[in-house]
Amino acid sequence: MAQTPFRADSPLMRAVGRVGDLALINILFLFCSLPVFTLGASSAALYTVTLQIVRHEDGKLVKTFFSAFKRNFGQSTVLTLIVLAVFAGLYLDLRVMQANPSMFPLVFRVGTFVAAILICFTASYVFALQAKFDNSIGGTLKNAFLLSIAHPFSSIAIAVLTFLPVAMAVFATYYFLLASIVFFLFWFSCAAALNSYLFERIFKKISPPTDNTKA
Repeated sequence: MAQTPFRADSPLMRAVGRVGDLALINILFLFCSLPVFTLGASSAALYTVTLQIVRHEDGKLVKTFFSAFKRNFGQSTVLTLIVLAVFAGLYLDLRVMQANPSMFPLVFRVGTFVAAILICFTASYVFALQAKFDNSIGGTLKNAFLLSIAHPFSSIAIAVLTFLPVAMAVFATYYFLLASIVFFLFWFSCAAALNSYLFERIFKKISPPTDNTKA
């Protein structure tokens, strides 16, 4: 029988199915992040799904997402509050320096800029680690920091994919609104999937012989 690109198991239909999967988990992520304090649990659930996708272990995505959301909710919420507090402090520092540049020497401004980069690097790893490993809050933050500075080039890519929508919303609102449909349907799940390819390579180097992974 002649092969057709519209068969359920054809590469075309598998690709179409994957696009639909990514759109679905993107919408789930946004919906579950609406209260803001649940952003960490949503991120951990998103990474649970995308880490499984890059390992070709994906099954029932919606069930996996909500199971991971529930499992990670408590610790991820605490991590979310810590990350948001750190970013709020950083934002206030930057605004004060912007309003009174003459009061702060160059070394202080450079130090704050470096700290901002390290904070973004660390934050972009936190919820992928939460999704992947059983660890304490302090252990997750420590590992996020150490891994992010140990893999600087990967960290740059991961941080850009993670924080580009936020940066656009703050500094390029017009273009953010123009691209809003992309963010709503695809950006976060696609960014998490791309990040997951990098995370899988990084995490393999630290997975212990007795596996304590979750995703």
